[in-house]
Amino acid sequence: MKRKFTLIFILLITSSIKAQNLFPKKLENCKSDKFCLDCGDIKANVDQIKLEKLVENLNSSNKLNGIKGKVMFQILVDSTAKGCVLSHSDVSDNIISRNIVEALNRFDGFIPAKNKEKNEERTSFNMSFEIKDGSIKAKVERVNMDNFKKSFDKPNSPEIYNKDYVYKNEHLKDYKITVWNSQNSNLPNNMNDHIVIDKKGIIWLTVDEGLVTFDGEKFKNAEQNITEKGKYFAYYAITSDNKNTKWVYGKKNIYSYDDKKWTIYDPKEIGIDGAYEIFNNIKTGEVFFCSDEGLTIYNDGKWSNINKEIIKELPSNRVRFAKRDSKNRLWIGTYSGSIMIDKNNKVTNFEKTQTVLNGMCITSMDEDEKGNLYFGLFEYDLKKNPGKMNKNEGIGIMYTNGTWKQLTTSNSGMPYNETNQVLYDKKEKVLWISSDRAGLVRYDLKDTWENYHNENSEIPTSYISAMTFDNNGNLYLATRQGLVKVEKK
Repeated sequence: MKRKFTLIFILLITSSIKAQNLFPKKLENCKSDKFCLDCGDIKANVDQIKLEKLVENLNSSNKLNGIKGKVMFQILVDSTAKGCVLSHSDVSDNIISRNIVEALNRFDGFIPAKNKEKNEERTSFNMSFEIKDGSIKAKVERVNMDNFKKSFDKPNSPEIYNKDYVYKNEHLKDYKITVWNSQNSNLPNNMNDHIVIDKKGIIWLTVDEGLVTFDGEKFKNAEQNITEKGKYFAYYAITSDNKNTKWVYGKKNIYSYDDKKWTIYDPKEIGIDGAYEIFNNIKTGEVFFCSDEGLTIYNDGKWSNINKEIIKELPSNRVRFAKRDSKNRLWIGTYSGSIMIDKNNKVTNFEKTQTVLNGMCITSMDEDEKGNLYFGLFEYDLKKNPGKMNKNEGIGIMYTNGTWKQLTTSNSGMPYNETNQVLYDKKEKVLWISSDRAGLVRYDLKDTWENYHNENSEIPTSYISAMTFDNNGNLYLATRQGLVKVEKK
C-alpha cells in the first residue's frame, strides 16, 4: 500500500503581512516580522543547477520507495539571498518533509526578489516537492493572487494552547461588539493591520494595499497622492502626532499628512527609508520610527537617531519597539534584546540582568495609573526553541517597587504566549491583550482571564493585528476580518 502526503493548501496572508504562514505546518526558522508575498518586479527564484544538486542529495539520502505525494513549502528569502522555510503543507510532519526543510534552510541557491533593481528586504514564495516513482522533483510555484485574495477572507479557528484554564467570559455580556467589513459597509477589504485615531476622532486604517479613514459612518480613501503607486503599494505603519499630523510608512518612503497636503521625506536626509512601527509619545511630542537603522526620532521639525554607534549598550540596530513611560524612561526593544534609558541617560541592557526581559524583545508596552508597566514579549533567539509555536513569551510586568513577573500559558490564563499588543484600560482597570491566533484577552490584573474570539463571541476572527482607544474609552480592533468596536454597554 502506497503512503501519501496530505496536501492542505490554506491561504492565510496577503501581500503585506506580519509573521504569517501560508500552510498549516508552521515553523519558526527565521525572523519573519514583516514580508511581502511573492512580490517584486522580478520574483524570488532559485539557481536551477544548485536546486538539481539539492534534489539529487535528497533522493540519495531518503527512502522513497512506495511513497507518493506532493508537499508545498513557503520559503522566506531576504535581500542577501538567505532563505528559510516558514511553513509547509504536510500536517503529518513526515521525516522526509523535515529533511527537505533542513536542506532548504541550508540551501545557498536562493535568488532575492527585486523591485526597481533593488533587492526586496524580505519576500516569501512557494516551492513544491513531489515524490513519484521513487524520486523527488522540485519546482517554484507562483501564487495566484486573485485566487489567494478570494480564499483568504475566512476566519481561522482560534488556537488555544492553555488547556488548564477555564474561560468563563462572564464580562462578555457587558460589551456591545460592532463589526464593519466589506459585506456590511464600504470598507474596501477586510484585512486591516494598523489603526490610529487622530485628535478629531477620525479612524485611520490600513487595508491591504490601501489607506482609509472612518468617521463612524463611511470609509474614505486617504492614500498619499504625491508618489506614483506602481504595481504594488502598501502601508506598513501609521501614527498620529500631537499636532494631528499623520505619519505613515509606504513603499520605501516615510510620508506625513497634516490634513492639507502630503509630504515625502528624503531617506538620505532622515536616515531611513522605512519603519517596522511608528509611535507617538504624547508627553514629549516625539515621533519614534523603529527600523533596521536604529531608533529615528522626529521632534519639532528636527530628526535624530539612536543606534549602536551612539549607545553602545543597544543590542542591535534592528529596533522593533520604542516608548517612554511616565518617568521619562525610554524603553527600546530590538531583535537582539531590550534596553531602558533613564532620564539621566543611564542605560540598562536587560541581557545583562536576570529579569523577564532577558532574552526578549519588547514588542508593546503600556502603563497603569500607579506606574506599573506591562510588556508584550518576543523571544528573539530562534535557536532556543526551534519549531516550538507557543514559546516562553507571554507578558511581562514591572511593578513600581522594581519587581518583575511573567505571565504565560503555564502560570496564568494566557491562551497563547505570543502577543501583538497590550493596552491598559483606565476606565475598567483591566489589561487588554491581542494575539494573531487566540483573539482578544481581557485580564483583570488579579486572577480572572477572559478570551474572546470568533467561536465564542461576535468578534469575527482570532487574528487581531492592532488595538486603540477612542476619546470615550471604546476599544477598536484592526483585524483580518474588518474593523471591530468593543464598547461597554
